[in-house]
Amino acid sequence: MDLIARDSAAIMGWRYEPRIIFSRGIGTKLIDVDGNEYYDVSSGMMCLVLGHAHPELTETIKSQAERIAHQSSWYSNPWAIEFAELVASTLPDNLKMMNYAVTGSEANEIAMRLALGATGGFDICSVVRGLHGGSLAAEAVTSVGGARKRGLGPLTMPAVSNCIIPPFYYRAPVRDQDEWDTISLKLTEEMIEYTTSQEVAAILVEPMMVAGGMIVPSKRWLQGLRDIADHWGALLIFDEAQLAPGRTGKMWGFEHYDVTPDVVTFAKGMSAGFAVCGAVTTLEIAERASGTKGLPWAGTYSSDPLACAVALKQLQIVLRDKLVARAASLGEVLESGLEDMKNRHECIGDVRGKGFYRMLDIVTDPESRDPDPEMAERIRICALAEGLVMIAVKNYIRISPPSIMTKDEVKDVVDRLDKAITRAKESPPTRTDFSSSSSLAADSGASKNA
Repeated sequence: MDLIARDSAAIMGWRYEPRIIFSRGIGTKLIDVDGNEYYDVSSGMMCLVLGHAHPELTETIKSQAERIAHQSSWYSNPWAIEFAELVASTLPDNLKMMNYAVTGSEANEIAMRLALGATGGFDICSVVRGLHGGSLAAEAVTSVGGARKRGLGPLTMPAVSNCIIPPFYYRAPVRDQDEWDTISLKLTEEMIEYTTSQEVAAILVEPMMVAGGMIVPSKRWLQGLRDIADHWGALLIFDEAQLAPGRTGKMWGFEHYDVTPDVVTFAKGMSAGFAVCGAVTTLEIAERASGTKGLPWAGTYSSDPLACAVALKQLQIVLRDKLVARAASLGEVLESGLEDMKNRHECIGDVRGKGFYRMLDIVTDPESRDPDPEMAERIRICALAEGLVMIAVKNYIRISPPSIMTKDEVKDVVDRLDKAITRAKESPPTRTDFSSSSSLAADSGASKNA
């Protein structure tokens, strides 16, 4: 309790209740200061593809710290070069030029700078229910709502239009997917025409809109967005912060759709939990944009040797150990278990996602499909009692375990979650102040607008 009180007194931060202080992690597990053990079902903040304290990453951290950890960003180092080259080797042939960043927000702002510099355009068009970071320009293109944007209007970019209609089939006004693809793409074209300057620099989208509800588009929809970008002479930017490497069963999420972006940004899972992120584009776009809009961009810590060495080692392990294929195959086991659970618990309205990244849409009942954030929070709290650390935002529960998780562990997680949901259904309402736990949380008592 002393540590919890000290945390509250010294640190401004979002905290789930009940509060937990973690002191150790090993593999797929977290251990708190009291010795309680939990599966880390969110891989930290979706960063730890190899779980906690992976021995090869630990050795890399030690050896690199003894050699060089930081340098001026006006110079380079072998690990930054090797990591950039290895990342490029996993992408389509034309995506070869990286600009490093420290956060995913910065990576997306670099992508926006590239679009402005390369096209001469003005507007950045983003998807309703998209999330692209917390710095001011990235926040401006974010449209998941909540306290994170409240009051920031005077500081955010004016040249932003959250105008792309999402392929949210589960809550679309029509239930036929093909019909909604046609409608949403047509509405998107009209919104761009009527809500922008028509000097469109970029269309920015997550291949799967995770925070907005794990919205998984069809191939037709994402290919349609490529066509719209080409029509307006805009760059198509894919924000892969939540998806790469391999979490969806493909190295990059966009590989599911046979669509190649002009710029792709990475963060989270590619970082191994370190401050190394970036934007990758073509040599042609890089040359057109270089020298404009503050490009190339660099900060104090971008491309630091320690962070790059760890990210490099992680990506090498992902490729060597075929963890992309593992996420695809075990993702089917996870999906099967969650679908079975959905059939037993009517509070689970839908199971969405791909590979090792899934989400439960918690509802009041399957007919109305009304969001039930209070039940989602109750499930999250009961999951803690079953030894699962999970992320619940509004009525959405994320499941994104480390890619090293075994088949038996996947089944164990599903079994524990099933027990947690049963316990939550039998528990009294939590009366939780949702707004105290996350900038994305539902307002207290909110339900039907999630």
